[in-house]
Amino acid sequence: MRAIRTRYDGRKIRITRDIERLQPCDVIVLFEEDESDIDADWLKMQEKSLAKAWDDKEDAVYDQV
Repeated sequence: MRAIRTRYDGRKIRITRDIERLQPCDVIVLFEEDESDIDADWLKMQEKSLAKAWDDKEDAVYDQV
């Protein structure tokens, strides 16, 4: 397996450098997301986790503190 950094122009994936000694094969393409999107998704996951933990009956005693 080999990873290369390349560019997607909105229509096609453009390989920006020579790939030596690589035979024709299947490929997997991953798209990097904007960090702000990743941060937003991460915060949503944390909120769900916190809501679940916050609504724990065992810890309800702390609701009165």
